This record gives sequence, C-alpha cells and structure tokens, in this order.
Amino acid sequence: MLAKALLFFCATIAVMSAATDAPMPGAPVDKDATDEDMQRAWAAVNGELNSQASNNGPYHFVPIKILSSKSQVVAGVKHIYEVLVGESSCTKGEMQASELNQANCPLREGANRAIYKLTVWEKPWENFVQYNAEKVRTVEQSESF
Repeated sequence: MLAKALLFFCATIAVMSAATDAPMPGAPVDKDATDEDMQRAWAAVNGELNSQASNNGPYHFVPIKILSSKSQVVAGVKHIYEVLVGESSCTKGEMQASELNQANCPLREGANRAIYKLTVWEKPWENFVQYNAEKVRTVEQSESF
C-alpha cells in the first residue's frame, strides 16, 4: 500500500513539473542579445578566438552577429552565445587582438565566415572572466543570416 502511494506521489510530482514552463533552476535560459552581449562577444573573440592556434589565417576574426544568446547562473554567470564571425580587414601583424573593435577593424569583403559557440564566464566579485571558443561550422558565402 505504501509503495502504491509513493508511486502515485512521484507520478503526480513528475506530471506537475512537466506541465510548468518554468526553467529548471541553474539551467541555461534563452535571452535577447543586447549591446552588452555584443561587447562580451567582441571580448571573447579578441581574448580567445584570435589567440587560438586554430585561427592560423592572416586575418583577425570579428563578430558579425549574435545568432543566439543564453545565460546560466553558476558560480557567477555564464553567457553562452552562438556568433557569426568573419575575417576582418586587420592582419595579425598589423594590430593586436586586444586593440580590435568595430570602428577600427571592419569585416573584410568576401571574408571567410564561421559560426562559433562563445562562452563567457564572469564572477565580478572576484574580478574573474574566462573565455572559451568552439567552432560549430564554416558558413558558405551564399548563406545569409
């Protein structure tokens, strides 16, 4: 009898949990991309992607557009972006990655493009920021976003 009551209780909780649209605590939450998010994307591209050995071309990458934006509360906040990036008109020998911005380093005409998953983990009270960049795929010239 106790087993049946426990089974009924667990099933009821499972159905009630599935029926709500509330996100699970600690799970990534979709959000609209803001100017602040674009600044984080620039920082991630400059701090991580342009420093990676996998970016072995002559040009620095720059973010073009944030395709998706999520945030997750962890020990701090983790911002997760899917970003369209492309080769800039700035070559690696001409300028350091830390100096790049939208005004001084525009997208190169006919640039190679790719989609990257950029993660920015921030703990402001510790003055801590960590970047991670992972290539999702190459984007064909004919694709538009």
